[in-house]
Amino acid sequence: MAWGHSFSPDVWPIVRANLECWATNDLIRAISDDIFEHVYARANAYHARRAKAAEIGRLRDVAYRLGAIDWLVDRTMDLIEQTGLCDNGGWAVWIDREGYHTVSTTNESDN
Repeated sequence: MAWGHSFSPDVWPIVRANLECWATNDLIRAISDDIFEHVYARANAYHARRAKAAEIGRLRDVAYRLGAIDWLVDRTMDLIEQTGLCDNGGWAVWIDREGYHTVSTTNESDN
């Protein structure tokens, strides 16, 4: 079950720091899965798979050509804001609209 999130401002730098520890491919997978879910809800699996593949290509191009992990983290933070959901108790925010990809709201280096 998901909750709408409403965190104090001190949580967001922690979420960003946790995302900065993610591998580039994990960020790309989270972003592209959200595209799949968005298109699938409006069309079908065929179109959703094509949209996801196209998004993966665009994201890889940006990430590897520019070395822009910061850009991927910014895009992921935008998705978190758009999704607006977290796990019960607020321990992790959802990146994609189905909650397959989450990021902790606590400092992961302390766990």
